[in-house]
Amino acid sequence: MSERDIDFDLHNAIQDLIGDCLLEENALAHGVARKVIHDGYDSLTPAQRTLYDDVVAPALKKRGEEIEHNRVMDGGWNRCA
Repeated sequence: MSERDIDFDLHNAIQDLIGDCLLEENALAHGVARKVIHDGYDSLTPAQRTLYDDVVAPALKKRGEEIEHNRVMDGGWNRCA
């Protein structure tokens, strides 16, 4: 991945996780998430993949579920989507 290929959506999601105290800034998992943002998941070592899969991915999933729940509860559900 080049600099222009940075995953800005993942970057923003990670920043939200930090803001919501679901991921600690500058912790090992944060460093691994930043590596994925810049270099992609395939750039991770097996140990880094395990950390990402065990810590970051579940937090991202939880965040996504909360966003979806809030969207539906706020009446923002779009039946055409």
